[in-house]
Amino acid sequence: MTGSVCGVVLAAGLSTRFEAKADPGKPKQLYRIEGETLVRRVCRAALASRLAEVILVTGHAHRRIAAEVADLDLRVVHNPRYEDGQSGSVRRGLAAVPADADGAMFLAVDQPGLDTAVIDRLLNAFRGPASIVVPTFRGRRGAPVTFGRLWFPRFESLRGDHGARPLLASLAEHIQEVKLDSPAPLDDVDTEADARAWTREAARP
Repeated sequence: MTGSVCGVVLAAGLSTRFEAKADPGKPKQLYRIEGETLVRRVCRAALASRLAEVILVTGHAHRRIAAEVADLDLRVVHNPRYEDGQSGSVRRGLAAVPADADGAMFLAVDQPGLDTAVIDRLLNAFRGPASIVVPTFRGRRGAPVTFGRLWFPRFESLRGDHGARPLLASLAEHIQEVKLDSPAPLDDVDTEADARAWTREAARP
């Protein structure tokens, strides 16, 4: 790995497609898989990795989510305009990245299969401020995506709920893909049915 990379965990969204039947109104970020909330799960994996620092971006249900990780060694920043879409949370998290960091890894809160080993493998592929690292499985790209500092100014033009996808399209020639051995780290849970299916699959021998 060249240079330091900060982790930015995006946990600000409304998650309107996700509704826990047993606990209506509970944010997806606080849904439990294998006894642990999604937000805590990804934050712990990030903190155990070689990321220089972990920054958690909150929005909807800020107080409940911040309280869930209050004992962890991370920095919480709040995006009061979270309803404007994910791009605002991406910019809010990026603004909190220290000036001496060479890059930022954006982690989604709803990928329960993402672990420390995968995060470190992506960090190993990072080559400095001009680097962009994307994980793939059999040609399918996913998160977390790592951007070098050279590309940070490009985020200022992002709007809406597309996150960094428009940037990846325009910077395709700079992307370094890391091929994973399993699709599990890339799988996200958009609904409670997805979460239950993921749990069943993970329990298989």
